[in-house]
Amino acid sequence: MLDRFGSNALAYPAFRTFFLANFVGNSAWFVFNAGFGWLVLVLTDSAATVGLAFFAAGLPGMLFTLHAGLLTDRFGAKPLVVLSFVFTGVVVIAFGLLALAIDLPLWAILLFAVLQGVGMTIGAPGYISIVNDLVPPGAVSSAVALNFVGISVGRIAGGLIGGLLVAAFPAPWAVIVAGVLQAIPAIPVWRLHTPAVSREAAAERALIRPLIDAGAYAVRFPTLGVILLLSIVPGALGLSYNYMVPVAARDLAIGGEGLGALLALAGAGGLMAGFVAETVMRRAGHGRAIFIGLAISALGMLVFGLSPLVAVSIASMALVGGGFVIYSAASLALIQALSPPAVRGRTTSVFALLYWGFMPLGGLAGGIVAEAVGARAAFALAGLIILAAGLLAIVVRRQVLALRVDRDGTTTAAGVAIDLAA
Repeated sequence: MLDRFGSNALAYPAFRTFFLANFVGNSAWFVFNAGFGWLVLVLTDSAATVGLAFFAAGLPGMLFTLHAGLLTDRFGAKPLVVLSFVFTGVVVIAFGLLALAIDLPLWAILLFAVLQGVGMTIGAPGYISIVNDLVPPGAVSSAVALNFVGISVGRIAGGLIGGLLVAAFPAPWAVIVAGVLQAIPAIPVWRLHTPAVSREAAAERALIRPLIDAGAYAVRFPTLGVILLLSIVPGALGLSYNYMVPVAARDLAIGGEGLGALLALAGAGGLMAGFVAETVMRRAGHGRAIFIGLAISALGMLVFGLSPLVAVSIASMALVGGGFVIYSAASLALIQALSPPAVRGRTTSVFALLYWGFMPLGGLAGGIVAEAVGARAAFALAGLIILAAGLLAIVVRRQVLALRVDRDGTTTAAGVAIDLAA
């Protein structure tokens, strides 16, 4: 039954534990986004400053995600994930308590944002690659899709909780709640049994050379390289919508409750997409699913930005959230399938850097555009650029469309198996 619905990864107890723990952590992230963004907007009344604050939070990801991937290959995913949960939770709780007690200057807010970003970056590659330690190869794409279900449910829960908290209480309370939720999952994840890291990986001490090797591997396999490079546009210009949602709620005059609704609808769309992502990947192929997801998310952003009806704009957030889930699930399934175990953490970290790590740049640019022409216009422009990037990728490397990961874990292109050792 689980296999029929593309959820066969849930048959494995270790993955079920991680799925529930990660859901709590994902909820915390969206509660934090709502509370932190609202706090900065209230203090400064500036969309550009909101973008700057989230840029500071994402700066560690831009600088150190690749090294986090190297550490993941060296020490294993589980220790890095646990450390990320604990460190981030402590930093966020401390920030919330200080923001309640005193009026923090902007430099202090930016400093705490950077520290929060450090915590998130530590575990970023591990959150993805740990599924390879919890399920067999044939269930990896299901596990990846289900992880995005967890993100989407977390977006719904976190968005609603965050929106209600900022509507009823001072914004720092939402930040404190986010910190508590962020720290809780460390306990069940630490108790998971995962395979030991190979002695060769643990013995590696170089910091730069392994990253160069991972980049060289992507160059040797141009199809993988195109998938990785494509992620820059939907990550930097698409996912940065998370940072602009508080500004969009203000522009639409829907308040804190409306902010929660925008986040929840994006999560609802992602939830539905997460449940069908495995089916879409199996039927259309993982390569085609990448572009299906891009098209859906870009359409949602265009509707949000251009619709004259507020209700339609709000509802379109479901397309935005759903499209990005299908895109990222298909991309990650292929990246992990196309990467041998020795470099999987690093190639995953390259995707994490390009997709999630460049979000701060998009948030900074989006804040500037939103300051000049409004958040909705910024959404529409991003949607157009995402469509153009997807078409360019197809022109440059049409083979991506033919990629598929079979149920036994074999990666094929137009029915021909791909040899990773070649």
